[in-house]
Formats: sequence, structure tokens, C-alpha cells
Amino acid sequence: MLQFNFKIALRNIWKNKVYSSINIIGLALSMACCLVINVFIWNELQHDVFHTNRDNIYRLTEKQNQAGTIYDVAVTPGPLAPALQKDFPEIANTVRFGQWSGTLKNGVNTYQEKKILITDNSVFDVFNFPLLKGDRKTALQSVDDIVITERMAEKYFGKEWQNNPSVLGQIFTLNNEYLFKVAGITQNPPENSSIQFDVLLPMPFLFKIDEWSNKWGSNSFHTYVQLKTGTDVVAFSEKMKNQLHVYNPKTEDLMQLQPLKAQYLYSKFDFQTDWGKRSNIKYVHIFAGVGLLLLLIACVNFINLSTARSLKRSLEVGVRKVNGASRKQLIFQFLCESFLMALIAGVVAVVILQLLNSAIQILTDKAIVLEFSSALFGVTFLFFIFIIGIVAGIYPAFVLSSFSPVKNIKALTKKPRNYIQQSLVVFQFGISITLMICAFMMYRQLQFIQQKDLGFNKEQLISVRLNGGTRGKADVLKQDLETQTAIIAAVPTTMSLVNVDNSADFKWEGMKESDLFLATQANIDPSFIPTLGIQLMNGSNFLPQNVTDTVNYHILNETAVKRMGYTVDNVIGKKVTFWGATGSVIGVVKDFHFKPLSAGIEPFVFRYQPWAPYFNLLVKTEAGKTAEAISQIQKVYKKYDSETPVEFSFVDEAINDLYKNDNRTATIISLFAGLTIFVGCLGLFGLAVFSAEQRIKEIGIRKVLGASVPSLVQLLSKDFVKLVIVSILIASPLAYYVMHQWLQDFAYHIDIEWWVFALAGFIALLIALLTVSFQAVRAAVANPVESLRSE
Repeated sequence: MLQFNFKIALRNIWKNKVYSSINIIGLALSMACCLVINVFIWNELQHDVFHTNRDNIYRLTEKQNQAGTIYDVAVTPGPLAPALQKDFPEIANTVRFGQWSGTLKNGVNTYQEKKILITDNSVFDVFNFPLLKGDRKTALQSVDDIVITERMAEKYFGKEWQNNPSVLGQIFTLNNEYLFKVAGITQNPPENSSIQFDVLLPMPFLFKIDEWSNKWGSNSFHTYVQLKTGTDVVAFSEKMKNQLHVYNPKTEDLMQLQPLKAQYLYSKFDFQTDWGKRSNIKYVHIFAGVGLLLLLIACVNFINLSTARSLKRSLEVGVRKVNGASRKQLIFQFLCESFLMALIAGVVAVVILQLLNSAIQILTDKAIVLEFSSALFGVTFLFFIFIIGIVAGIYPAFVLSSFSPVKNIKALTKKPRNYIQQSLVVFQFGISITLMICAFMMYRQLQFIQQKDLGFNKEQLISVRLNGGTRGKADVLKQDLETQTAIIAAVPTTMSLVNVDNSADFKWEGMKESDLFLATQANIDPSFIPTLGIQLMNGSNFLPQNVTDTVNYHILNETAVKRMGYTVDNVIGKKVTFWGATGSVIGVVKDFHFKPLSAGIEPFVFRYQPWAPYFNLLVKTEAGKTAEAISQIQKVYKKYDSETPVEFSFVDEAINDLYKNDNRTATIISLFAGLTIFVGCLGLFGLAVFSAEQRIKEIGIRKVLGASVPSLVQLLSKDFVKLVIVSILIASPLAYYVMHQWLQDFAYHIDIEWWVFALAGFIALLIALLTVSFQAVRAAVANPVESLRSE
């Protein structure tokens, strides 16, 4: 029986090629997208699952009250972990992570390493980062231990490092100053690890060279606790939330527990205090929702075209019922047809994915591996076939099998009004128009971000990181670079202008204790403000090599002045204490953006201390001479440090990279919007074909009576145009709500304007009209004699 039903289904698919092709193409495109989205979401949800203790590992975070504003921060003080483990029996273990970077040298191999973490030996007990070489019980306990990953071992010792018995004990030099011996080699952190590193350094090393990092005011570490099995997490969280006040009576900050399993997708912290591999649950929700909608649109096509063909198939159903077929048998027959079409579409979808696999990885910027032979992919594929077969086929199956034999045979003389079919068309185009409006708005917001005046000139600006032997030679590098033909100026600074985060408590004379706030800071030289075009609103700039400036003077931004309760006009000369120096305000600069536009402008303080090490040089180049300037930068840099590779970046490109996830999302949404429009138009085209077939006699009579082609096109198109207009009216408020919510993530954003909705509606209406008109014109220009003869 099953074989017979599939045989009949195959014949029907082959017989109705237009109808079948429309359904298969729509389903195949939708399934291809959904399969990719399914794999993407699965990968996103699998982060950190390889840790055996994952369900019992929590990160400690803080809620800080600064002048009445609550901030979430991911860092905690250095002494917190051992203090908690001593005081709370619920804690089985703790581990801390601190960030570091620097030049690592072994023999002739010298590289600038950015993924360096300083941590405790307990990292190997709490997390599953197994050592391939070395003793996990002793590694990182000594002040001069270093643990590297296997990719670092290959980088420094060659591909045969595993066969080298002398790898352990090898000496590394960090920043040409600190010596370490290899105490272990660990596996590379998996791709689905939210904690990524290349090098691990011991916590005793940091406390030896920087005593402040082990003080209660340090707030520089990610602290993790592993709770004992069976611990009441809610009760423990309530018990320890005020513990910071116990250890440090000066603070009122509260502690919270963040589950490790939530860290990758649910981390949103202020002051860039979070680091590591992160994503955002909103992208999972967006892609899941869009993928589901795209699949529903394809299923709607199937339902619409099936019910549109009901008049044609009613005779078939009537004859089969007269010959003894039960309704159950007919339902099964139509479902078999639906499943077979879904299966063919699935095969086409797999072919599409194989052809576009590389493009998909480039578009998503993720290593999405579509393992077609894996059990997971097979189960997912069959699940899609089953769901699509049921969703797309069940309504037509029940509708077509419900007619009585007599009514079925007479049905060809009637023209039913299918309100469900019209509602589904409205649903299709409503979703398509919503996605189109969202794509337009996203691109406008991203364009706004890229074109917004940041308060400084980011063009022709190169940020050069000072590493190794150049760290204390910023002034001589500046002098040498400014003699080069392609370079206008070189500015020593501790900031890169890209997502700056280096803050401290800001105090001033006469302040209330509750008014204390954090201010971001940078050590600059006097050429910084004029070179970058930052506007000085009041007061004066620093004076070159003026010792008084370096000790007693500060320059603030407008926001810092407002937080103090002063104005730009009356703040000059006020006494302030910041970064260990007490002095006075000599100038105020106009607010400028030093963080992504998703964050508001925060208080900022410039200081001038030329004896302190500078980390960066901002090099202003001549227009059109970028390549020449880079060559000159490399030449001058090598003059002072021939071993350390030059590390530089273009400031404008680095700023744009801050929004790469939003750019990628906008591109994907645009692609999906295009696909939904295309799939919706496929269905609209199919409906137009069947509408023309049903009205072929009417068209012939009207032509004989003198109707013109334009009037016939209008006759056949107006019903579809009405449905698209209804879709526009429904989609507009929905898109407005979605975009209003999305724009709230940006402190600075565009206004939602009416013309965007009008443009999206016009484009959708035009595409729909062209789709329907193609078939309408074809029917209108047909020979009326042939039309009447066919009846």
C-alpha cells in the first residue's frame, strides 16, 4: 500500500511540473537555511559542555554603585578567591584569571603573544584543560613556571615537539625581562570553550612584580568558584552577596554568581571588564526566529498551492471515493505526496549546502562544519522532512479528502473563496516586509555609526603598539618618526582610541562620599589633543616637558565635569585626586567617543607623565602615503628593537570592527529577507498560474467582448495586490516594535522614519505586482478561441 501511494505521489509530482518545482525550490532553500541555522545554534549552545564540573562552576561578578548608578562588572579583587574558600565550606575550589600580553622569546623565536592568562594551579582541577606534558599538581606553583598550548609548542619548537624530551624546562623570556621555564604543555582550548588562551603564567609571578594586584582595591581578576555537589546555589548566593563589605569595609559592592554555562551567551558587563570568547543570546533568538519563519513561508506555499489546486483534484478525489477509497486512505495518500516532495527538497537542500559551505563560513565568520555523514545531521535532516511533511501536507490532505463525491465532481463549475489561503498570503508577505524593514533599519544604523563624528579625527591614523625594547623609548621614536616624509605626527599615549578601558576612582575637593565615580584615563603628551583634532573647550593644553603639568594638572572631558557638579566655565582650577596624583584641572575637552556607540560617553581624564611607560604611538600619516608610512614605521621600529615584530592597526578599521557582529547580522537578515521575498513570490506566481487557469473561460469571453490587455491584467492582479497592501499594514507596526527594541542597545542611534516603511512596502508591492503581472499578461494575450475551446 505504501509503495502504491508513493508511486501515485511521484506521478502527480511529475505531472504537475510547475507546481512541484515551485514547492521544491521554496522548500529546498528554506531547508538549507534552517539546517545551517540549526547547526549554528547547536554550536552556540555547546560552549563549555566539555568541563566535567560545568554545572557546579560559577563566576563571581559585582554590582557596583557609582554615584547612584548601578554597573555590572566581571572583575573582582585579587585576595577574594582564597578568602572565600577559607570562609565558605560550600566552595570546593577556586581559580582566578588575569589578562596579560607581551613579547615571548625562546632562542631565535620571538613573537608577540596576546592570549596570555595569569592563573592559579587549581585551573587544572576546576576546568578540563588536560596537560599533555608536565605534572598538573605542580605546574604553575612556582613563580617562574609557564604552561603553553600545543599550538604554541609547535610554533616555538616545531612540529615534532612531542618527540623532544627536552621541551619541559625550556626557557622563555617575557618582554626581555622575566625568565620562565616550561612546566607543562596543555591541549589547545576547544573551539567551544569560552576561556581561550595560548600561554598560562603563575599567579605568584604577578603578585611578586605587582603587589597592588593582591590588594582589595585591585579589581582585576575573573574569579571562579567550584561549589560542592548538592549545594543550594540560591541560598549560597544570598549568603555571600555582601561578603566584599566584610573583607573591605570601604565598599558597598554586591557579589553575584554567574553560571559557567551562561557565560558565553549571557555576558553583558560595563567598562569592558569581561574578556574571552563571547557571543550573545540575541543572535541565537534572531536566527532561530528568522529560520523558523522562512520554513513556515515555504510550508505556506505548499498549503496555498495545494488548496488552489483543490478544484482540479476534486474530480480525482470524487472518483476515488466512488470506487471505495476511505477518507483515511486519501489523507495518507496526500501526506505521502507531501513527504515525498519534502524529501526531494531535502536532497536539493543538501546539494545547495555542499556547494555553498565555504561561503556560509565566511558569511557567519564561524567554523560551522556541516558533517553530512554524522548521526546528528541525519537525525536533524529526517526531523525536518517529517515536520515539513506534516506541517505542509496535513491541511491540504484534510481539506481535499473532506469533499463528498457528488460535490467533488460538480466542483469544477464553482469558484470558492478561500479565506485561509488569503490569510496565508498576507502572513507570507507580512513576514517578508518585516524582515525587509529590519534590514533597511539595521544598515541605516550601522551607516550612522560609521559616519558619526566621534569627536576626533580617525582618518589616516595608525596605532603602533610599543613592545619589547621600544616600551621605554616613546620620545625618541616620536622624534625619529616625525622626520619621515610620509608621517605628519607621532603621539605617545597609553590608549588606542578603540574601546578604551583603564579606569580609577575620581575624587575632588568638597565631594560627598556617595558622589565617587570611576573615570577612564590615559597618559598622553601635549601633541595628542591637537593632532587628533579634539576640541579644547576651556582652559589650556599641557605644556611640553613641563614638570608642573606632569604632577599637578589634569584635563577632563565634559561628562567628568558634569558628574562633579560643575560647568565647563567654573571647573578650571578645582582640586582633584586621580591615579595617585593630587592637582588641579587646567582644561576641558569636548566629549569624544572612546567606546562603542552602544555605550554612552563616560568621564575621562587626561594626564601627562612622560616618565611613565607609554604603550602606544598614534601615527598620523600623509593622505595617499599609507604604504610608504607603514614601511617607514617598520624601519624606525626595527632600529630600536630588531627582534620584536611590529604590531600596528588602522584606527578607523579597528573602530569599525567593533560592530562586525551587527554588520554580519544585518547582512544575514538582508539575505533572509531576500529569500523570504523570493519564496513568497514563487508561491504568488503559482497562485497566479492557477487563478488564470480557473478563469480562462472568463478571460476568453471578456477578450471577445473587447476587453483590453491592461484591463485583463488589472482584473487578474488586483486581488493579489490587495493582499500585499494588507501585509504592509500589518508588517509596519511589527517591524517598528522590533527595531525600536534593537536600537535600545545603542546609546546613539537613528530615528525610526516613516519613509523606510513606505520604501519597503513599495518594493514588496512592486515585486509582487511584477510576479503576478507576468502570468496575467501571458493569460491576457492568449488567443480567446483557444481559451474557449479548452472549456
